[in-house]
Amino acid sequence: MIEVDPERELIYRGPVKNRSCTDVVCLVIFIAFLVGWGIIGIYGFILGDPQRLLYPTDSYGRICGVDEKLKDKPYLFYFDLTQCADSFLFTSGCPTPQVCVKTCPVENFVAIDAAAETGEALTKIKMICKENVTVSEMSVKELVDKGYCASYYIHSEPLAGRCVPLLTNTSDIFSNSTLGPVVPIEKIVNVASSLAHYLILDRIFQELSETWWVILIGLAISMIMSFFWTVLMRFAAGLMIWLSIAFILVLQGGGTWYCLKRYTESPEANNQTLADNESATNLITSNERSIWHITAIFLCISMAFIILMLIVLRNRIRMAIALINHASNTVGDILSTLLFPIFPWVFQVLVMGYFAAVALYAASIDKSNFRVVGPDNKTNINCSCTSVIDSVGTCIPLGFEKICDIQCPGSTCRFFDTGADFYVTLLQIYNFLGLCWSIFFVSALSEIVLAGAFASWYWAFSKPHDVPAYPLANSFFRTVSYHLGTVALGSLIISILRSIRVLLEILESNARENSINCCCCIIQFFVWILEKIIRFINRNAYVLCAINGTGFCQSASDASSLIRRNVADIVVLDKVTEFLLFLGRFVIVSTLGIVSFYVFTNKIPCVNECISPTDFFVVPIISTVLGAYFITGLFFSSYSMAVDTIFLCYLQDTEINDGSAEKPFYMSQELKEILGKKN
Repeated sequence: MIEVDPERELIYRGPVKNRSCTDVVCLVIFIAFLVGWGIIGIYGFILGDPQRLLYPTDSYGRICGVDEKLKDKPYLFYFDLTQCADSFLFTSGCPTPQVCVKTCPVENFVAIDAAAETGEALTKIKMICKENVTVSEMSVKELVDKGYCASYYIHSEPLAGRCVPLLTNTSDIFSNSTLGPVVPIEKIVNVASSLAHYLILDRIFQELSETWWVILIGLAISMIMSFFWTVLMRFAAGLMIWLSIAFILVLQGGGTWYCLKRYTESPEANNQTLADNESATNLITSNERSIWHITAIFLCISMAFIILMLIVLRNRIRMAIALINHASNTVGDILSTLLFPIFPWVFQVLVMGYFAAVALYAASIDKSNFRVVGPDNKTNINCSCTSVIDSVGTCIPLGFEKICDIQCPGSTCRFFDTGADFYVTLLQIYNFLGLCWSIFFVSALSEIVLAGAFASWYWAFSKPHDVPAYPLANSFFRTVSYHLGTVALGSLIISILRSIRVLLEILESNARENSINCCCCIIQFFVWILEKIIRFINRNAYVLCAINGTGFCQSASDASSLIRRNVADIVVLDKVTEFLLFLGRFVIVSTLGIVSFYVFTNKIPCVNECISPTDFFVVPIISTVLGAYFITGLFFSSYSMAVDTIFLCYLQDTEINDGSAEKPFYMSQELKEILGKKN
């Protein structure tokens, strides 16, 4: 029996067939926006050079390891690292001579002291100097005083192509040196300490490069587990949910006991800084005791929260399990919906790849700035060599020393930084908006397609015999043919809110006053809440759009009215079902996390031969857990959308039908029993 709303003539037995295009204007705007994004990409690809960002640049703007004369010199050495802007070393310039070298220094060296101890000849061999400097014609002191050679260097290691000093035996470097009063030890320690987070990141990348194949195996296992889990839910959804709850409670109890055991066994942490340790690894391991303590507290609190939820919301949980069981039958009858989320994910990865490429090429469009630097390594000097120096102090490096030797004695023209033009900033903003809009567009398209397929299943009276053939394919073609404008409008709203949040985060990070930081945090919080509410409304609007064929505004209005009339059921039940599905994901992720912990900490003898010990074992473990969580989200997203669609259809079902012969309920028998309804 087909039921029709006399006021709006909408058929409530599945998605209507007679529909028209919705929100066409927004679709046209979105297409024009994508065309503009493509033009920006082409512009960046033509004019940009990412090598300028990926590789270090010497004082003459040449790229180490890339330029013809520097291919055998991939590392950048700073004559005096204390002149650099600490943590901005990789993003801005440094008013000290910078030369490309074959290898970073492997010892501590002070030129004046070395000359006194071993003689001038041996000292000159070890010195790091500029190009085209004849060291044999000058003494060591002259080479140092004129800035032709570095006065000292410290045992360093390469970091992003830059030679960064290690913090070992720093106190002994200038103990007997005449440079001690000129270059305080504290400044070197402070500069190197400010770069410690870059050292940690470098170590993390090294760990990932060594363990990536093990991580991929773990992700493949998580994919297999997710697939079998979703298949098992088709036959015993309720049992799988309760087993998930029991597993989580046991896991949390055992995890709490294990963390407390490790906490009591771990030694007390000393008040050490990075400068007191030989490497960044020691700083992390010194906090092991507090990490175990915090983890134990977190597990204990989360276990108490789950137990409290089970007691207070037991009736809602029963209904949520019935909905999930209903959704399991839906997904089981339309198995293609299990694999469908993989395709939107592939498109999102392509979008993010395009965004990263455009951002990289656009950033490399920036112009390199060269500044005049005096003998004292200062840039604010009076130098009247107008042929190669402009009014703001920027200069042309080629031929500077020959042309301006008389007007600017002892000065050099060095690479200072990469200046960002205003139009490049606008390109980056446009690129970021393109990322947000495209990502949310693909996500919304996936939701509305799945909603149309699941609605076709619900409104079939005799399931699965009355379900239309190829419901997912039909829903996809309906969406592409009629509702891409609706998808574009809904995703535009979310992308605007997300952009506002990112802008507020940037303002907060750059603000120096506490009052501004506080205001930004408060506004961010409310924008975050607003985004959550809008995404919830959008999701339900997509369901009604897939069923009724209405535009975004009408669908959102209908969804809001439906939610308002059933606010208690929707809010509580939606969160309960979301939480129960999350438990299933958590079982898979936590299992992978436990296994990866034993693998990367070399606690499995048969695996130790294949995997070498790692200093940062937390890095591959976290990578495996995050990847597994994302993969399980792909498989469980179909269930989540099925639950939301079925519940919204159920609300419509109870409003337009009464269980009589003329108006029978379309819900499953299990839902009828729980809700006390019957035909």
